Formats: sequence, structure tokens, C-alpha cells
Amino acid sequence: MHRIFHLTCFVRFSAALVIFALASRYAEGTGGSLTLTIAEEDSQEPVIARFEMHRLDAPRKSLPIRRTVPAGMGVILDRELVLEMPEATYQFKLTRGPEYRIISGNFSLERSSLDTHRVELPRMANLFNEGWVSGDCATPASSSNLKLRLASEDCHVAASIGYLAPKPIAGRDEAEDPIRYSPTWIRHDLQVVDGLAFYGLSNSKTAPESDEEAVDQEKDILSQDLKSKQATNLLPIERLLAADQVEDAKVAVENPFAWELPIWLASERIDGIFLMGDWLRLDRQIKTPTVGRPPQGPVFTDGRTLGRWAEKIYWNILEAGFRIPPLAGTGDQCGKTPVGYNRLYVAAYDEPANADQPLHAGRPETIEAWWDGAWLGKSVVTNGPLLRPKLAGHIPGHVFRGASGEKLILQPELNLSVRDPVDYLEVIHNGDVHYSARLDEFAKAGGVIPAIEAVESGWVTLRVVTLHENHFRAAMSSPWYIEFDNQPRITIESIEFFQKWQTEHESRLKKLSVEEIERHKAFVIAARSFWEARKEMATH
Repeated sequence: MHRIFHLTCFVRFSAALVIFALASRYAEGTGGSLTLTIAEEDSQEPVIARFEMHRLDAPRKSLPIRRTVPAGMGVILDRELVLEMPEATYQFKLTRGPEYRIISGNFSLERSSLDTHRVELPRMANLFNEGWVSGDCATPASSSNLKLRLASEDCHVAASIGYLAPKPIAGRDEAEDPIRYSPTWIRHDLQVVDGLAFYGLSNSKTAPESDEEAVDQEKDILSQDLKSKQATNLLPIERLLAADQVEDAKVAVENPFAWELPIWLASERIDGIFLMGDWLRLDRQIKTPTVGRPPQGPVFTDGRTLGRWAEKIYWNILEAGFRIPPLAGTGDQCGKTPVGYNRLYVAAYDEPANADQPLHAGRPETIEAWWDGAWLGKSVVTNGPLLRPKLAGHIPGHVFRGASGEKLILQPELNLSVRDPVDYLEVIHNGDVHYSARLDEFAKAGGVIPAIEAVESGWVTLRVVTLHENHFRAAMSSPWYIEFDNQPRITIESIEFFQKWQTEHESRLKKLSVEEIERHKAFVIAARSFWEARKEMATH
């Protein structure tokens, strides 16, 4: 059955311009005061958002704002903000994650001006109510209140790289005025070492209740074998193999460009890989990997290159027969990028009472359920577009099964909201473009995508790419998998892609000392054997 789905799209959005002109009507002084309050437009409920401001005559100079929490770029506007600034004209931007429209404009503070202004922030979509819960899979520990920063970006889940006790906020008593934002799930057991992200090596996955508990948790983390003095010189692959011995631990590739990637994949112990990370930053362009293999082949060296390179690597991983879900997060080298800019939306299944009822997305109700969904690939990665896809009624991560001689008819469905102008919408099937259209072309077609007629094993993903110039701003679903006769799709081309990568890695290793080369030798030989054996299994 072909399903027709709803499309909610804002193809071109001109940010609302709000101008505050404050008259000089009080006694003489050197500046003025403006009290900003913020509420959600529809509900009229006070909200927490991120606020950026600079003088009109000094657009690149950030301004300190007293008694606020830093948010990377700008500060947190916690429902109300008092601005006491010198007399001047200022530009501002107010935002709250990708589900809200951006409010921007100018205001003037004149001598001894005093005023209060209420800003209503329009919501563009509400994915939480639709069953999709957002999270940042890796963000640096910070003494700035992480819960408050998450609320300002409308993000519900975070994995903090360690723990730092938050500094108290001047003029604010958390006990008397708690942050009413639920759920907020933060785990503090994440360690990022040498391009690998280790989850669950500590017994602590929740925020400490006190400074004493924080110290105990840190001791717990440091007591792990991977953080002991004997383990400080472990090779990344040795850390990976050691983590595999820890019950419930998970390991993700935080740096998909790492030279050791073919070795890590050959271990078959990778649970996830970051498709969006700290190479997609708001504060500046990243054109080449800080550490790792640069983009191969003819490429345009601009801010979008690394996003495309990460995507190409991931597609080759799928074509090599792996089922590794994509992750997204701020990363450990994120500069001033706000928490939750690169994010993962996770949904869950509500199983039908009988086979005649359709599947539909539910909502993860606990932090454990959210992470279970992330590791199963019931998700979408994004740093902008809001993509809620299904394939033949199933959310991402589902495995469609068939037998030789069968044909599976799989209808793509999606609900999409976007704030940036969109370049194209695509359905990728086994690394090839099954369908591609501009958003206006897609809308004229009634939002109908041609069905996929699958007769062999493979995978499918949906993606939306914007016209953002500074870096790769897009959304991509985790894959759906198609499996005929219990045989995954494996291509020789992708196997050779990683064999060439490993050969280049080995050439780099030759520059090491004889003792260091000897440490790598067994893992290199094992990976060579793995890739040769997998080539023998290739179906294409």
C-alpha cells in the first residue's frame, strides 16, 4: 500500500525583525536598562533561550552580560534578562534550538532609558509531542549549568564527558526557582580518548547529588582499568578491546576520520559512529580533519567538505556490511558551539496489538530507553532540518526480511520542517540516489516519493541538505535494512575503500620506532585478515 504523508515545510524563512526603540525620558546617565522577558508564542509559557548581542558598530566583539550563564555563542536568557549597557544601538539574535524560529533585530539604549519588553518565540515544530526526543551524544563537561544550557536549546538528553560541579548563578536560587524542563536526562560516564567515545565504564550515569558524590564518581571513573596508570599508554584498539569486557559498556567512533578506523571496524566491537560532531561548528569553519585521513578524490575545500566526507565514510561502512547506527553531538573539540547543535532524535516503537494494526512511533520514557533506541538506530541525526521519516510504516532501524524471488515494496514517508533554505531531499538506496528533488518540486508532486522495489539485500536512508554555506547543515535518518535469505549486502568496492585506508595507515606507522611498530603489528595483521575474509563474502 502506498502511503501519502504530510509535509510541513518552511522553505524560506525571513527571521522576524523586532525593533526596540527606547526613548530618553529619565534623568541623565551614561546608559540605559532594558528588561527582556521571553515566552513561547502559542502557550504563552515562559521559556529559556539563547541570546546573542553585539554593538551595531562592532559586530564581531562579544559583550559581557552580568549574571548570566555562558552558552558558547551568547548567553542563556532564563525567562527574564536585565540588560544594563552603555548608550548605543545593539543587534541581537534569540533562538531555542531548531524547532523554533529565530528572532533577530536591533534595539537602542539611550541615556537613562528604562523599559521592559516581552518577546514571544514562535515554535515551528514540536518533535517531543510527536514522539521524537532530542539528545547530544557527546558534550564537554562544563561548570556552566548544563541543565540550563540544554533547556535553552530545547534538548532533553546529554552525555557529558566527565563531570564538573556547576557554578552557582548570581541572583538565582535553584531550590526556590527550579528549571521546569522535563525530561532532562544527563549521563556523566562518557570518556573520549583518541577518537573513541566510551560509554558506561563507570557505574554513574546520572548527575551527582552533591560535591561529595561528584568526587566519589570521579574516583569511580578513574579507578577503571582504562584510566589507570597502567592503561595510560594503551593503543586505541587496546582500549576498545578492553572496554568490550565491561558489562553494558558501549564504544562509538567519535572521530570518523581517524587513521585507525579500519582497525576499529575490523574488531567488530563498534556500537555507533558520529556522523555529526565537532567538525560542524558554529564559531568557525573546519575544512580538514585535525587528526585523521583527509577527504579523498576531487573535493571542494570549503566548510561543507567534512560533512560530506563523514557521510561518504558512513555509506561505505554500510556497504561493507556493518550495521552501525549514526550518532550526533557537540564533540570534544567544539569551540563555542552550543550544546545540542548537532543532535540525535530518538523514537521508539509502540507495538500493535495485532498484525493488522500499523506500527507507529512512541516516545522513550527513560534515559535507558533513549540510549537503547540510539544504539538500535531508531533515530535521525541533524543540525538543522527536522526530519520524521518512516519506510513502509516503520521508523529507522527496522530490518525488512525477504526470500529469493520476492519483491518488497517499500514506501518512503516523511514529515519535514525546515528553517534554512533547502538544497535537496534525497532517498538513498544502497549508496545510489533513488529519489532526489528540490523541495518545491517535491511539494508539487504532492509529497509522494516513488516506492522502493527491493529484490536484494541492502539499506535505505533519507536525507535533507540545506543551502547553508559555512558548513554541512543537514538531516539524515539512521538506515533501514533489507535482508534477503539472511545475507547482508557487502560490496567489494567498499571493502577496498577501507583496505586502501589501512594501507595508508600502515605507511604512517612505518615512521614509528621498532618497538612501537611491534605494538601495532598484531592488530594490523588481524585487520588485514578480516578485510580479506570479508571481501570473500562480498555479494557485489
